[in-house]
Formats: sequence, C-alpha cells, structure tokens
Amino acid sequence: MKWVVGLSMIAITMGWMATATIPASPVSIDQTSLKFLPPETVGVAVIDVAGLLNAPLVQDSLKKVPLPPNFQQFVDGTGINPQTDIDKVTVAKIGQKDAIVVVQGRIDKLKVEQFLKDKGKQADAYLGQTIYYDNDSAIALLDNVVLLGQVDGVKKALDQIQLPGSSPLRSDLTAAIQTIDAGNQVWAVGEFSINDLGTAGVRGPAPVVEMLKALQSGTYQMRVDTDIHARATGTFADQDSAKNVADLVKGALAIAKLQVAKQQPDLLHALDGIQVSNSGTTITMTVSESGDLLKKLQGVRTALLK
Repeated sequence: MKWVVGLSMIAITMGWMATATIPASPVSIDQTSLKFLPPETVGVAVIDVAGLLNAPLVQDSLKKVPLPPNFQQFVDGTGINPQTDIDKVTVAKIGQKDAIVVVQGRIDKLKVEQFLKDKGKQADAYLGQTIYYDNDSAIALLDNVVLLGQVDGVKKALDQIQLPGSSPLRSDLTAAIQTIDAGNQVWAVGEFSINDLGTAGVRGPAPVVEMLKALQSGTYQMRVDTDIHARATGTFADQDSAKNVADLVKGALAIAKLQVAKQQPDLLHALDGIQVSNSGTTITMTVSESGDLLKKLQGVRTALLK
C-alpha cells in the first residue's frame, strides 16, 4: 500500500499550495469507484490526481519534489508514471475497522502482478480475482483499477461488484457530498475521526489529540490553480468540545502571528489567510493563500535548510 499512500500524500500536500474561484454545483462520485463501495461505507475521500497535476502551481512544485525511494522502486518496476498514468484515487472507510483505496488510471495489470510476484507477495483467488497479500493488507488488480486496503475491506469491495447495480450511499454521506463544490480536486466527507488521523500518520500534542477525540465527522474540500482556497468542517460530540478546539486553534494562530510579525512578514500574511470559526457543535476552517506567496515561503525555507 505504501506507493498509493505516498501518491495520496503528495497529492494532498501539493493541493495545499493553490486554488481559484469554485463553481457552485456539487461534486459526485464517479460510477467506477461507486460500484466498489459497500453499504457499510461511512466516509469517502477523493483525489482527482489528473486534475490536481494539471494545476500550474502543482506542476511547478512537482519539479522540486523527488519521489520516495519505495515509490520510485514501484515506478521503475512497473513503468507506471504517476504524473501521467494515475487519474483518480478514492478512499472509503468501511464501518469502523476497514478501508479500501480505489486507484484508477492506465495501469498495466501484468506488469504490476509481476512486480508483486518479484517482491514475493503471496496470492490466492477470490470471486474470480487474484488477491495479493502484504502482511495485513491486500491488493487486487482489475482492468485499469487497483484495489488495496485491509484484507476484509478489499474482499467487501469485490463482493460488492458481484451485485447488480450500485448500492446507494448512506443518506448522510449523500447530503454531505452535496455541500462539496464542483471543481475541487481533493475532497472528503463522513465519519473521519482522530483515530483515522492517527492511522494515517498524523500526530499532534497530547492535549490536542485528547480534544479531537470528540470529533465525529466532517468535510474537506480544496481546489488548486494558482492560489489556494480550501474549507474544512468538523462536527463534534458537543458544543463545549467544538468551542475548546476552536479556541485552541485560534490561540495557536495568534501566538504564531506574534512570533513572526517582525522577523517573517511573508509568513504573517500566510497566517492571515487562515480563518477559524465555530457555531454550535461545528468548527469551520477556511484557507485562502496566494500561490506566489507560498512559493516565496518555500524558497525561504529551502535557503534556510542549505
């Protein structure tokens, strides 16, 4: 799974570097991904890799970002170029334990299978498909689609495509998707909790982690062009939890602004582009940044590291 996780992280990281005006109509899940999502799906995240990579700011940034060694090994072994051959990555949280990743693009099934065999991955047949195992994870290869995730999650996805037609998503997920504007290359909705962030490798100070345990669900959307425009919402178990987290974030931003006001005015401008508000049990964070400013800050950081 490391190569897809790596791709997802690159896409998300690059996405935090630009966007323009967002059209008003909502997004939707493509039918290819939808047919793999079982009724137990409680959260969905989508990365339009092709759209993201077409953004001018992302194209500039990718020239400076080397691929991780494990990811480069996969590219060399399969001939798949993530910048031209991967179109979309859809991540689904199934129940509270399982998850699957659906990768779409121009994927040479035979080359990927040979790569997995060369790596000594064990395989067996399931519903007419071959599943390759990597410890507690599994990978299944279909025509121009790769499924991967926990073993049970991948099997549930393969079970789902045996059924006639696509099962409808839960009504709350459908309603949340309607709040996501079209044109966003990265978006997510559903029951993504602090435990999911920990699984994805996101860490933070203990008090923050403790507060975020009350996080129940949320949405995230981001569009990339030459500037950045992103919006995230989080719904908490109660109003006090939402207020405490919002106050903590606002306080951290205020302290950061005081610390950099004189020494790094450009960074101060970037911090001014982050706004946090709360109402009832919901927190909303918006980010609006200049792509030129972010590139300038990246240049300063690079110079300091030399």
